[in-house]
Amino acid sequence: MAQTLFDKYGGVPVVTDIVRDFYKRVMRRPNLRRYFVNVPLEDVIHHQIAFVSMVMGKTPHDYSGRSMKEAHKGIGITSASFELAAELLRDTLVSAEVEEADIDAIMAKVASLRADIVER
Repeated sequence: MAQTLFDKYGGVPVVTDIVRDFYKRVMRRPNLRRYFVNVPLEDVIHHQIAFVSMVMGKTPHDYSGRSMKEAHKGIGITSASFELAAELLRDTLVSAEVEEADIDAIMAKVASLRADIVER
């Protein structure tokens, strides 16, 4: 059986570090931070750790949150904001020393969620 990206990079501790670093970067950007006003960020981070773990191949899947479409409905995320967040995620993965081919695979999964996240 092929090793998952989740296992390859060290599991929950590494995914947790990646997600926390990503949200630090997001919160430094006013045009992204605005989406998190009155949102319990620790809850978001917790769900994202489970979600990113699943995207990276963790089994069994621990993600039991809402669908991407449901979670982002009504927020009004723009295409530009999605692109900026994707760029910050790529930068975060590079900083975490994730291999380029693996980054490309992760980013392809993120790109596949665009229609469920972007509203305008």
